[in-house]
Amino acid sequence: MSPSNPLPETFLREIKALEPSYLQHDDPILQSGFGGGVLRWRAEREPILDAVTADGDFLDIGCANGYLLECLMKWGMERGFKIIPYGLDIGPRLILLARKRLPHFENNFFVGNAWDWQPQRQFRYVYTLCDYVPHDYLKTYLHKLLSTAVESGGRLIIGSYGSKSRQHMPFDIAGFLKSNGFEVIGTTQVDNPPISTFAWVDSNF
Repeated sequence: MSPSNPLPETFLREIKALEPSYLQHDDPILQSGFGGGVLRWRAEREPILDAVTADGDFLDIGCANGYLLECLMKWGMERGFKIIPYGLDIGPRLILLARKRLPHFENNFFVGNAWDWQPQRQFRYVYTLCDYVPHDYLKTYLHKLLSTAVESGGRLIIGSYGSKSRQHMPFDIAGFLKSNGFEVIGTTQVDNPPISTFAWVDSNF
């Protein structure tokens, strides 16, 4: 799939529909699209930081209301790392919430579609979920992030969340990456069978 191809309209409508769904709630975790409560939120999200080895700028693609970034900053400090938060989301009202949540970093949040967004700078860490594009776009999408959003020597972290209530397994990210020629630097998961999985690759551009 070429980067010049737009995302399918049906897929874009589904992605854009997340914003009003999230904004029905006042709870920041529910506004982030997660309904499993505080303990599971941390258990299923903190392992993102297993890919972080030092201080650095951290771009969360699909950042919603910025709550995950706020938590990653806190959890990172507990691990001895300082994270500078940056966020991208297709929902402008969610980005407004993120800017209010982290006012010292309000200029670090951007409205855009992850597929065709052109970053003006690069980041040491970039986090994305694998379902922000259709799977036949995923290989191109990840290559694009590695070449445009991740600084040389930086790290792209890819996540997938399953659902216990729907008995839905997360996507096999590591298997996908390896079968498409990416060098997987590390992986981690939550529970066995997994409910959340993460894998990361480094940029050599």
